[in-house]
Amino acid sequence: MKSVIYYFTGTGNNLQVAKKIAEALPDCKLVSMGKGEHDSNEVYDYIGFVYPTYALNLPRRVTQFIKEMSLEKSKNAYFFAVTGCGNISGVALTVPAKILAKKGVTLNFAEKIIMVENYVAMYKMNERNPEKYQIATDNIPALVQKIVAKTQQPVGKVNEPLNISTAIGQKLIYARKDKGFNVSDACTGCRTCEAVCPVSNIVMKNKKPSFKHNCEQCMACVQWCPKQAINYKNKTQSRGRYTNPSISLKELIDAINRKVRIKTEIYFEKLRLKYDLIFAYKNLIRNILILIFDI
Repeated sequence: MKSVIYYFTGTGNNLQVAKKIAEALPDCKLVSMGKGEHDSNEVYDYIGFVYPTYALNLPRRVTQFIKEMSLEKSKNAYFFAVTGCGNISGVALTVPAKILAKKGVTLNFAEKIIMVENYVAMYKMNERNPEKYQIATDNIPALVQKIVAKTQQPVGKVNEPLNISTAIGQKLIYARKDKGFNVSDACTGCRTCEAVCPVSNIVMKNKKPSFKHNCEQCMACVQWCPKQAINYKNKTQSRGRYTNPSISLKELIDAINRKVRIKTEIYFEKLRLKYDLIFAYKNLIRNILILIFDI
């Protein structure tokens, strides 16, 4: 039996959830939806999606990722989706269910999990965060048990007014993209922001971060900056910072870029095999010439 969990994370909340689920599933691998891709040649028994709720919807990259998946070999898998949110998940679970349905696949299990609210562009990172984090952590085991048992819990219906407000809210957020981000003189050029961005939207220019306008508004760059040098307009300077206590900076960076490293390893392995084949043919031709011409 094989399992895969595709996740999207900025501050580590959803990576924490994805890891806990992965630990309980058979032969499970974690793949970032930011930089990874679905292996359509594999046959999976469990296929999961773990991601945050943004503006009562799911991140654009997650929508794009699920739409691009080829699931012909895994249509009989148990599909589950978990979205982390501060309170209301909106259509963050109904959207993937509809996308999968068009592929002839049923989303067997859908559930939200209340996590620490981390959208610092709108909220203060308050003193209750440790308490909220502990509550979220305590709720994960029950969620994991349901998934392991292949519980059937399809997504519920969402009323039309919420659908409309969700669409408007997401358009307003993404209309802003990364235009409001600014970098103070406190920046040391450490490249942390570049490394934690799940969609590679940041590059360093003259030792300062530059934004490429493909932002998901995950706020990872703001939250993980060790000098608090990145801010959104004039809103986040005094709002504090939050990153998931169970996920280190190194772990987050490794997790986000894991698929990239795997691809690199595969590339060099193919390159080695190619040269091995060339040398094998060379030796074969040499031996044939020896036999024919008695060289």
